[in-house]
Amino acid sequence: MKIALFVLILMHISPSLFAQNIIGDWKGNIDINGMHLPIVFHFTKDDSGNTTGKWDSPKQNANGLPFSAIKIDRDSVHLEIKMINGSYRGSFVNKDSISGLWNQNEHEIPLKFARTKNEQTEKAVYVYQNEKEISITSAVGSKLYGTLLSKNNQQKTAIIVAGSGPTDRNGNSAISAPTNEYKLLAHSLDSQNIATFRYDKRGVAKSISADFKESDMVFEDYVHDAGKIFDYLHDTLGFKNIYFIGHSEGSLIAMLASQKKKVAGYISVAGAGRPIDVILEEQMQKQPLPDSVKQQIPLVFNQLKQGKEVSNFPEMLAPLFRKSIQPYMISWLKYSPENEIKKLKCPILIIQGGCDIQVSTEDADNLHNANKKSILDIIPAMSHTLKDAGKDCEDQNKTYSDGSLPIDPVLVDDIVKFIRKN
Repeated sequence: MKIALFVLILMHISPSLFAQNIIGDWKGNIDINGMHLPIVFHFTKDDSGNTTGKWDSPKQNANGLPFSAIKIDRDSVHLEIKMINGSYRGSFVNKDSISGLWNQNEHEIPLKFARTKNEQTEKAVYVYQNEKEISITSAVGSKLYGTLLSKNNQQKTAIIVAGSGPTDRNGNSAISAPTNEYKLLAHSLDSQNIATFRYDKRGVAKSISADFKESDMVFEDYVHDAGKIFDYLHDTLGFKNIYFIGHSEGSLIAMLASQKKKVAGYISVAGAGRPIDVILEEQMQKQPLPDSVKQQIPLVFNQLKQGKEVSNFPEMLAPLFRKSIQPYMISWLKYSPENEIKKLKCPILIIQGGCDIQVSTEDADNLHNANKKSILDIIPAMSHTLKDAGKDCEDQNKTYSDGSLPIDPVLVDDIVKFIRKN
């Protein structure tokens, strides 16, 4: 389970002595632990002659997103997107180059931009047969963008619910290398005549709305959104046999949504079988943190479980406990997967990888034991990214860094058998 960092993208830019020449497309790369996240700015003039613009994060499948403010000074640029809480301030080096600092969650990263050709001509977006983007209205009225891969509405259909953090419809995150597991899963299921809908969660990639604030989010929002997607596919598009496939954090989201909808089946993939504070504390204890910091983790969780926000915690724990994420964490902590899976009346498949370093087979056992009508499926070599990690998990690191690795074929076969049977 990816720790719910919810790192979203926000920018600030100010023009320079070359401000009059800023119109056009600019490309830069954020370096995150050796991985490059491309960012593209597009600047134009409106009818009044003012500079306007949009920005893209291609790896997140997020394109044409608005700036909340554009400020052009004498020799610098300052862009702002308040909904994702970040900034960039840069100065022109020459007419084709901007150098500056990306600031996000109080961390600064050097970032340079170079003028480039229209990014639309550079995108090598793979268009799969029968694959199309649709938008669905979320529970609060914003748009959720996703990819429907289907031949017709008579097919059995799976809604793929993403894991935690800024994970997009394809399984890729803004804070790690692309792994493409959801896209690969969807394409594999399509080859077996099973339709899928995968989507960018609210506040992620293309589903970022202009008024989005991380502090406004609670866990139930994602559950309600999954329900809205089910209703749209069922009531508007006419799909009748709909399944939820929830990965990692998405396992619990899909589980709760399946309680409320007449689903044909529920599939948990690498889902937690213990309360999230137990999982996250276990993960954090493995991190290279001072013992004095680790000792604070259960204390903070205890307060959050009482519904109390916490202001006094070590700065090193800010990615997990920052103020803006605490309302979401408080709402998440209310749920025990073992209790919730007992409430399901539909067919259940629980899948867990033996090479998963984020969620253990103990979690899968807990889910299965809580609902004995479920099918338990342990895939020995599968990692958390749904790839085959090889003998003795020797390719574990590669499954997190190589998006070209195929999805584990056993995973696909087992999902297909379950869906065909139910």
